[in-house]
Amino acid sequence: MTTRRLADLARVVRSKNAGPFEVTLDLIFPDRETYERVRRTGYFTRERVAALYRIPLDAVYDVVFFDPAFALKLTIARQRAQGSVGESDTYGAQQHAPLLTVELPWDDEGSASVVADYAQQFSPRFRLDPTRVALVVVDMQYASASRGHGLGRFLSERGREASGAYRFDRIENVVVPTIQRLLEAFRRKGLRIVYLSVGSTLSDYSDLLPHMRGFAEAVGNTAGRKEHAILDELTPRPGEPVVEKTTMSAFHSSGFERLLRAWDVTQLVLTGVSTNSCVEGTARDAADRGYECLLVEDGCGAATERLHEAACENFRRLLGRVAPAAVVLRELGAA
Repeated sequence: MTTRRLADLARVVRSKNAGPFEVTLDLIFPDRETYERVRRTGYFTRERVAALYRIPLDAVYDVVFFDPAFALKLTIARQRAQGSVGESDTYGAQQHAPLLTVELPWDDEGSASVVADYAQQFSPRFRLDPTRVALVVVDMQYASASRGHGLGRFLSERGREASGAYRFDRIENVVVPTIQRLLEAFRRKGLRIVYLSVGSTLSDYSDLLPHMRGFAEAVGNTAGRKEHAILDELTPRPGEPVVEKTTMSAFHSSGFERLLRAWDVTQLVLTGVSTNSCVEGTARDAADRGYECLLVEDGCGAATERLHEAACENFRRLLGRVAPAAVVLRELGAA
């Protein structure tokens, strides 16, 4: 496997202002084959863009592949507002420089085998409508989202903290702050919010199916215990329902859908844990019932980065949208 410079692959590499506080970076490729191969490297994640530009993760707003133009568009926060003291690039035209040195993995012998994903043209495309949307916070409980309780304590007592490090680091540093921002915005606008909670309502866990029971017993996830509660940082406010469920998907063991129908909600913005189980399971069932669903990429977490990214990749293929919280906030703000 060799590498190729991004600057040699792209026909256009440029940057420009997207207002006084944002910069847009455009990469336009000469043909579909090159464009598809660049996308399939998987290089362009928000984490890598943030590292490349040495900016916080939440300063990377968009990483969008645009098929009709064989183009990639990145939107990031300007580190100095246009025209402010110390700002040295008024038009934002010099901000593409870090992209010129990027080296991508490249197999020259495999170029002929790369084909476009036929499903992309059928994937849902919609904008969020504040009159029809609800924020769904999935299973952000002490049982599986806390380093000091439930799963975190279970691993610590067995000397296996390292196996949970990625999960809890992401929850603490990315997922919780992202959900807090979304909650604040939805509350300020008076939009619908619903929490989902998984676990047993019986002390002997007998209301759980076998594939759910072992984990719940191991981490003590039953009603009345700390593990069953929502994290204090995300405490529901009066009027924000917590829907109890005993399956991964909320549609199979709760009144979740009845609530959505009563609210006349048809769009769901989904956050929580784990991306590849309860979040994805609920989102898939929602899509099959006709809901327009958006998975908040930085508002979800899983045991490993691979599991999280795979779930996001699967979901954006035919089922719904995957986008960072910044996109959600921008669309709702514009609406």
